[in-house]
Amino acid sequence: MNLDHFFHPYSTPTTNIVDCLRFWTDDHPDDPAFCFLEDGETEEVCWTYAQLDRKVRAVAATLQSMGLQGQRVLLLYPPGLDFVAGFYGCLFAGAVAVPAYPPRRNRNMLRIQAISDDAQAKAALSVHDVCDRAGALLDEAPHLKELTWLATDEIAEDVADRWQAPKIHREMLAVLQYTSGSTGTPKGVMLAHRNLLHNVSLITHGFEPSRTSRGVSWLPTYHDMGLVGGVLYSVFFGRYCVHLSPLAFLQKPVRWLRAITRYRVTISGGPNFAYDLCTQKVTDEELQGLDLSSWEVAFNGAEPIRAASLDAFVARFAPVGFRREALYPCYGMAETTLIVTGGKKSEPPVVRSFQGQALDQHRIVPVDEGDEDARQLIGCGRVLPEGDVRIVDAVHCRQMPEDRVGEIWVDSPSVGLGYWNKPGATQETFQAKLCDRTSGTYLRTGDLGFLHQGELFVTGRLKDLIIVRGVNRYPQDIELTVEQASNHLQAGAVGAFSVDMHGRERLIVVSEVERTRRKDWSDVIGAIRRAVTAEHDLPPDGIVLVRFGSIPKTSSGKIQRHACRSDFLDGSLSVVAQWFVWDEEQAGAPQAAAKPAPPPAPAAGLPEVDPRVAAVVLEQVRAVAKERAKGLHLDSNIVADLGLDSLERLQIANSLEMTFGGRFPEAVLSQIETCREVAAAIEQYIGKDAKSYVSVLREHPSAAPVPAGPISEECYDFRHLPEYRKLKQTMELLAAKGLTNPYFSVHESVTRDTTVIGGRRLVNFCSYNYLGMSGDPLVAQAAKEAVDRFGTSVSASRLVSGEKTIHRELESALAKWIGVEDAIVYVGGHATNESTIGHLFSSGDLILHDGLAHNSIVQGALLSGARRRPFPHNDWQELDSVLAEVRKDYRRVLVVIEGVYSMDGDYPELPKFIEVKQRHRTFLMIDEAHSMGTMGRCGRGLGEHFGVAPQDVDLWMGTLSKSFGSCGGFIAGCREVVEYLKYTSPGFVYSVGIPPSNAAAALAALLLLQQQPQRVSQLQARSRLFLDLARQQGLNTGLSHDTPVVPVIIGNSLHALQLSQRLFERGINVQPILYPAVEEKASRLRFFISCCHSEEQIQQAVTATAEELRQIAPETLNPPS
Repeated sequence: MNLDHFFHPYSTPTTNIVDCLRFWTDDHPDDPAFCFLEDGETEEVCWTYAQLDRKVRAVAATLQSMGLQGQRVLLLYPPGLDFVAGFYGCLFAGAVAVPAYPPRRNRNMLRIQAISDDAQAKAALSVHDVCDRAGALLDEAPHLKELTWLATDEIAEDVADRWQAPKIHREMLAVLQYTSGSTGTPKGVMLAHRNLLHNVSLITHGFEPSRTSRGVSWLPTYHDMGLVGGVLYSVFFGRYCVHLSPLAFLQKPVRWLRAITRYRVTISGGPNFAYDLCTQKVTDEELQGLDLSSWEVAFNGAEPIRAASLDAFVARFAPVGFRREALYPCYGMAETTLIVTGGKKSEPPVVRSFQGQALDQHRIVPVDEGDEDARQLIGCGRVLPEGDVRIVDAVHCRQMPEDRVGEIWVDSPSVGLGYWNKPGATQETFQAKLCDRTSGTYLRTGDLGFLHQGELFVTGRLKDLIIVRGVNRYPQDIELTVEQASNHLQAGAVGAFSVDMHGRERLIVVSEVERTRRKDWSDVIGAIRRAVTAEHDLPPDGIVLVRFGSIPKTSSGKIQRHACRSDFLDGSLSVVAQWFVWDEEQAGAPQAAAKPAPPPAPAAGLPEVDPRVAAVVLEQVRAVAKERAKGLHLDSNIVADLGLDSLERLQIANSLEMTFGGRFPEAVLSQIETCREVAAAIEQYIGKDAKSYVSVLREHPSAAPVPAGPISEECYDFRHLPEYRKLKQTMELLAAKGLTNPYFSVHESVTRDTTVIGGRRLVNFCSYNYLGMSGDPLVAQAAKEAVDRFGTSVSASRLVSGEKTIHRELESALAKWIGVEDAIVYVGGHATNESTIGHLFSSGDLILHDGLAHNSIVQGALLSGARRRPFPHNDWQELDSVLAEVRKDYRRVLVVIEGVYSMDGDYPELPKFIEVKQRHRTFLMIDEAHSMGTMGRCGRGLGEHFGVAPQDVDLWMGTLSKSFGSCGGFIAGCREVVEYLKYTSPGFVYSVGIPPSNAAAALAALLLLQQQPQRVSQLQARSRLFLDLARQQGLNTGLSHDTPVVPVIIGNSLHALQLSQRLFERGINVQPILYPAVEEKASRLRFFISCCHSEEQIQQAVTATAEELRQIAPETLNPPS
């Protein structure tokens, strides 16, 4: 497995992970190694490699001084970077790290004690806060009390200098990775240093990272995926990883996606439920600002992967840049360090259909997707290098034929050494042999699956482990809790298992009841729900009470869980009473609702809470718990009484944080359980002032401290819209200053060099009629004849029945004029840009446009769903730099520039943009609305001006309303893009075609321009004259040069409006451009020059402008040139 090309130009160690950290510290000491988002959002703590190395050596030196080399050390850290220091501190000391979850109030400490006892741990590492709190909790776990507790965040860093590098060999034990589950018989997977190094090498091979890759992880670091993927891999590869707390993610899933956006993360992932959670919980409002286009590898593992989950996630987040090909299903487990199989980067997941009935019989029969018995399965990728995966008959240990389902067996250098101090279990699980092979051992995974065309598909579990929402639990632990929940249940007659129902894995409990006649078993069901939720943090989804003696057992009296599960699925259990959470979800009422405990009498010492805060808390709990909240009161236990799981509790916390405008400390979140405790925590850590009690309590107005008022008129009456009222206030303000509204002036004649307004003829500088085509007798005659021949409208979409001969004549003439293969004409210029850009590009693409681009370009980019990014005006160097950095992150990239910028009157250096386009393999589009007819010797636009080949630009856009004296817009380019647009572009397909009169007028203007190119040269001469005279007078003309658009920048909206009005009074019509159309300092008048303007008219206008401006704002004038 050669990984050199991923690390180039570095030659990294291949010995152990300790040497890797030392290498990056020596080579890149000041580079970031890890960051932790303390609030899950923006408050970050970052450590460089040098800082991490020093903290790690300080911990290691302390452990060495305590004689802990070779000993097992518990890691009981809350989320944060201290775990990283503690973990690597163990490795640097030559100790064995044993990650586990930290102790919490109201949680069974026996779980941690069982791990500690099994590992024969000598010390426990954590932070001082946990160590201080642990004292009171350790009474129920006396063996933990005997450990040496060390708060590593209090170790002085100068201790690092005492560290001595241990001798680490490949087979040396590095980590005991305890599998999630049983409290009575925990199993610690022994991982040697070679296991760790091999698995992170597999990850590198599968993920194909670059030297700019970076990751983000919210996964628990005591979990194999969080430890190997989030802590080990980033140090091995030398690229930093951003961490946030699992609670921060579960409480508000958008935080994960915001971190990916903020840090331009390329690698991140989690179990399948995480993708479901994002799809379900991220709101439309939260989508705003997300940009997932950098995400290259979205790994998915640790629990069954569902095609529906992936489809939903892609559909939800494609508009913000997520690409389906980023999805990376994979397979692995703690016993294999982590990963075994993985997909192909940059390729979509493998989804294949198989006959469902055959799969139930463990046979593989591929079928078409549309087959009525088709069952879609997601492939978990191919076997990664140096691995061997076999599909085996679990009973006879024979390798199965390719068309059969069997147990998945794995042989790989990543497979651990076995279970700590469990030789029997190690031999059974880690040293399995095929009956027809005399050498080689395999890991028995306990999972069922098959290989099809090289892809691994996992179909189920042979073992009894329950995996729901990424949480692993052993059924025997849950069964024991159920037995102890009520004395009405039969001991030794409880079965717990998971089933795939209603779109996800569900925890089902089946239990025999005592020999007695009862009509109501709801108290027993409620007791089971409370006990299992409180003990295992995993609420049951279904509880079935069955007749005494009816549950399936073996001849020796053991529960047959698989038979029990089969009887449940086929409905053959002897049911006495049952309850299912999906009945509550669908019908709103349970069959046997769990009754919460009655309200206790207020106990002495309970905190008094503000009634208003309490009311909000109760309503938020009701909103989530729904029918489970019957009888809810302040001292109801959210976990035990209501049976809410961790996700539901965090949903409540998130809603309360939004309501009160603050955050619960994470340590507090794990401790508060009753409604009273929640309310007290709000008062202590956030404050009593809710942003809006009414909005939270809208369904229960009687509980609100203030009555909800009527819906405001601005919400349903356009006359009262705040935006409209603001517009009217602005108009009234102008009127109060004696200024008339300059907009919507009524023109009573053709607008060329002059116009008639209110019976007065004025010199006109407000028209785009650059070549005088509008009003030309030949153009007008062509329009009239078209009306007589074709009518006033084409009366339909051209695709359906609106095509006229004049349309093709115009499009052919435009294509020939520009020098490309074909063209398509739309009804308007704005619609042309909006529909073309919005249709040709989509999520996963990037649109880079000039910072001064027209609104139609921006709207088209927004409509597309692609990532939109402006670059500085006319700055091709910056564009080149941006593309060099990000081009590889996107599928298609469109660069959009304009021929002449209508606000500033300048133009881009087209040849340079073409060079950039060709270098980075992007599309290039030019909006020639104001350059077609005005630039180039014959008016062919910017391409002619610079003498470039027309084929070097992919999309030529132009309008017919300016130089061609008509109405409409067009796209010209290769034949293929035009044909595609004609059949699919919404603005063309679903819109009426351009009227015949407009098409004929534009065609006549184009032909006339070819006959009279002097119109262009005269326009250019008049434009130069205006600009030269303006500069001589000291007018600020900004960036304008060599175009018929000349701004006179005033820098004050009121002054610009006054100047426009005074010029109007002197017989000159020119419009102001005011804030917010431009920045206040850029307020201006904008002059459009026509070839019809005479030299006298231009001299008159420039002189009048300068004279009036000297009176209004003389400071804006430059010294005359």
